[in-house]
Parts: sequence; C-alpha cells; structure tokens
Amino acid sequence: MSERVAKDAIKKIAKRERKSESEIRKEMEKAILIGYMNNETRCKWDSLFGIGRLPSPEEFISVLSREVVKR
Repeated sequence: MSERVAKDAIKKIAKRERKSESEIRKEMEKAILIGYMNNETRCKWDSLFGIGRLPSPEEFISVLSREVVKR
C-alpha cells in the first residue's frame, strides 16, 4: 500500500468517526507509541521500522498492510 492510499484511509476513518484528520493522526500516534513501548514486541517493531524509530501513521499503515499481504 502506498503512502497516498494510507492518507486516503486516514481521511476515510476521520469522516466515518466524524473527527478531523489531525485528531485521527494524533490518536494513531499515541497507539503507535504504546505498541512501540511494549518490550515483548520491540524486536518486531525494530525489524519492521528500524531500530529505535517510530513510524508515521501513514508509514505504519503501509508497512503493516504489506506484512498482511505477505501472509
């Protein structure tokens, strides 16, 4: 999934939830940080996004969608 498609997904979520895109991004950033801080999954995060690196919401959607397609 391209970053453009991920941006469109965020836009659709915002519309569905009746929130702004920036609110959705902030919520996603919080969720990404919570997931990143989980020591049990840190190795997987590092392998997907790089060691010590937090992805943007768009990058998160793109990378995980590619992982799902692989499986």
